Amino acid sequence: METTDYCSYELSKALKACGFDEPCDHYYTPNKALHIVKSNALAPEITNNRFLDEIGDGCCTAVPLWQAQKWLREVKRCDVTVYAQPYNGLPYYTGYILFEGDETEVLDDNRQWFDDYEKALSETIAAALELIKKGE
Repeated sequence: METTDYCSYELSKALKACGFDEPCDHYYTPNKALHIVKSNALAPEITNNRFLDEIGDGCCTAVPLWQAQKWLREVKRCDVTVYAQPYNGLPYYTGYILFEGDETEVLDDNRQWFDDYEKALSETIAAALELIKKGE
């Protein structure tokens, strides 16, 4: 299991605060430990945020980056995309945020570059959640 394929504990909590409540196959405990759901019978119950709230304060689903990206696109109408740009023979990544009906790229002026795709995607998702939070 690659932990970099999942949103951090903090980002998963921010997604939850914005309404994310999709089934996931991993969850975080209050001490930010990542756990997999082992019982298929319990998977639908354990991996949604409502159930995790009942079993322990601070528990939340560990959201895969791809699932957060898809949820933002389908539910919040916010497209989060990461592009690569070579520099000195190595790829560097930056994120873009596009809201439905708005052709303006957000983060264009203050673009950050990362040497890791997953880090760029995670930071762009976090920036999108901040913009959504401000707009609500």
